[in-house]
Amino acid sequence: MKIGVVALGGCWDSGVTAVLDVLRTADAARARVDATIPALECVVVTATDEAVRTAGGLLIPAGRLIDDCVATTDLDLILVPALAAQSPATMVDALMRQDIRAVRTALRRWADGGGALAAACTGTFVLAEAGLLDQRRATTTWWLRDFFRRRYPAVHLDMSRMVVRDGGVVTAGAAFAHIDLALSIVAQVSPRLAAETAGALLIDERPTPSTGVVTDYLKGHDQLVSDFEAWVRAHLHSPVGVADAALALGVTRRTLERHVRDRLSTSPYAFIRSLRAERAEHLRATTALPVADIAQRVGYQDATSVRRLRSGRQPLTRRSEAGPNHVGDLLQPPE
Repeated sequence: MKIGVVALGGCWDSGVTAVLDVLRTADAARARVDATIPALECVVVTATDEAVRTAGGLLIPAGRLIDDCVATTDLDLILVPALAAQSPATMVDALMRQDIRAVRTALRRWADGGGALAAACTGTFVLAEAGLLDQRRATTTWWLRDFFRRRYPAVHLDMSRMVVRDGGVVTAGAAFAHIDLALSIVAQVSPRLAAETAGALLIDERPTPSTGVVTDYLKGHDQLVSDFEAWVRAHLHSPVGVADAALALGVTRRTLERHVRDRLSTSPYAFIRSLRAERAEHLRATTALPVADIAQRVGYQDATSVRRLRSGRQPLTRRSEAGPNHVGDLLQPPE
């Protein structure tokens, strides 16, 4: 999965760096969880070919131009971190800047092509100003929520959760919710990997006055979903389904479906299918096995049922543009 993190002039320093650090930590942890989990690659995206100065005065070297990213469509997600605006007036001033206007135009083209989006804190204003949150559930920073409601009445603002997902758009709340947002993105690839990453970054047994400040991701961590993923990954070579997983985990199918939908915004069936496609793609890239053998190793009887498969991790990833013989297009067998 390749994520583009947009660096804008006056951005919140930790908004950019926290996302990059979480995603890079997650990528480094893949080997401890399952080496076949897709790599998590981060690239810095900028509006121009000039270095970006953050709100704290740090210089971020120019990254990939956002227009090029939209044109090549090689990213899976574009994420907009927070701007250091502290009032409605400064927020409006920022939104009217030429570089942010250019980003808004590019993001509209990206969304029109089916691209997935994410934003945190005041970065949500960039998406809303572009009309990309209209008729969607979204959240934003708490100190500008009233202004957000007045300026964007077509957005269904939800201030009850730190991370809100609606279709192909994910938004997060206040400044340090960038960590929650990044972990949420990792969880769409692998809940186990997200838990491993959270443990590496956030869990410490030493006493501290901040122990009561627990991120939304950790509060919402669901062990059943992690166990479900672990069981499926261990049995991908067999034509197992949701009912088999529920039986092995000692829960009803309805309970498993509810937990997976609540945590991953998808069905257990779709998640199994995405894991099969993920493993098949890994085998295709790392071995010389023919498609028929790869199909059997990911739980299919043969390769005759190959057809286009929408990844179960959507809507966070773009639809595959591979041809009809792509091994990621293996069809999940009926249960």
